[in-house]
Amino acid sequence: MSWRFIVLPPQDGYHMVTSFVSVADYVSRGGKDTLLVFYADKPFVNVGVHQEVWLEVNLEFTKKMGIPVIRRDLGGGTVVITPGEHDYFVVVRAEEAPSTPKALYEKYLTPVVNVLRSYGIKAELKDQDIVVNGKKISGNGAMTYDKAVVVTGNILLHLDVDLISKCVKVPSEKFRDKMAKEMSEWLTSVEKEIGYIPPRDEINKRLKEEFEKWLNIKFEDATLTPEEIQLWEKLAREKMNEEWIYYKDNRHPELKTERCVKINNTVALCHVDYKARKLIRLTVKIVNKKIDEISISGDFFVMSPKGFIEELEDKLKGVEVTKYQEVIRKMFEEKKPAIFGFTSDDLINAMEELIRKPEVQEVI
Repeated sequence: MSWRFIVLPPQDGYHMVTSFVSVADYVSRGGKDTLLVFYADKPFVNVGVHQEVWLEVNLEFTKKMGIPVIRRDLGGGTVVITPGEHDYFVVVRAEEAPSTPKALYEKYLTPVVNVLRSYGIKAELKDQDIVVNGKKISGNGAMTYDKAVVVTGNILLHLDVDLISKCVKVPSEKFRDKMAKEMSEWLTSVEKEIGYIPPRDEINKRLKEEFEKWLNIKFEDATLTPEEIQLWEKLAREKMNEEWIYYKDNRHPELKTERCVKINNTVALCHVDYKARKLIRLTVKIVNKKIDEISISGDFFVMSPKGFIEELEDKLKGVEVTKYQEVIRKMFEEKKPAIFGFTSDDLINAMEELIRKPEVQEVI
């Protein structure tokens, strides 16, 4: 089977997060499966599609330093992308991709694991990440687009823990110092593991070899088509729109709290962070024993159907607090979402934790 192998020059953040979408459009229309590689020309903060910017990003610092905040179409957590990464995007026809996230990541990330091992790095796949002795050296995500599936990820070549810690929102500066120290303990890089950064051309060569060997394919060196470039430019311009960057925040303008507050005898506003396989962040306003508004955010991945989280939020509005479980279970049964990071039971447990808060109990 013949695939395209495309190497692009360094790109800004808006083009970084949209390149694979234009390629997915090409693949959906019958084009060849593609492995795309390149890296960022300068730092930017990359927010997951299901996250709220105000909860995740130190906007005071990013604005001061001129570091863009960009929302991608993929799930997962907030990451600070720097030129110290080597990024790759695997875009394949949907019928060729495994139907479960676990099998999908195993199929398309094993070649990346093998590249790292070729440098003497003891890499292994853990869920959607590649780790070395428990430390992440590669973060990855996946999404569906029309008739294509995209697996996107990076190899950390050099790690700037100080910059990353300053871009992320934390409760205090003391906590930020603690986080920077902890990041050094759970993140690693090629440079840290072997003492130097291999040439990118060499890494690309090894990626080609390992993908060809593992998937039994043959690459042809290629470039993007004019149609892909045209769509890519259009999508990049759209990502610059603040309505998109802050769409999750603007969808719930009255739910900006990180604690639980009883507003009066019938109204409570409450937030909880619940750790399932991935983080679920719930913020709920309860009025007259009903869910008046709810925000479901976090670093999880919803591969399908598109807009599931937003539809679930809308379905829960106006529902009596005692009946929310029925709505969640019905939505999961009817829509059968492909979610990596939490189950319907996890979401129900998160809601239960929120409802048990004293401030909520006093109004229900």
